[in-house]
Amino acid sequence: MNISLANQLFDNGTLSTLYKSGFITSKVFIYREIYLWVHAQVQTRSITKNQAVLEAEVKFEKDERTIWRALNCFTA
Repeated sequence: MNISLANQLFDNGTLSTLYKSGFITSKVFIYREIYLWVHAQVQTRSITKNQAVLEAEVKFEKDERTIWRALNCFTA
């Protein structure tokens, strides 16, 4: 999924409606949050993506593989 499309669906409430209807799981929201956080860290702090992933592990209390999976779910 394209991240800009996901953001657009989030902003207009479509993702929430799909979640409440049972068509998608909460994982979509978590993965989107992880993707946006890692991307922001790389942009603002000029750190590598690998370093941001390691920090995201601690912040989101998820396994490193889960963080990478979240990043791979979205394209720029």
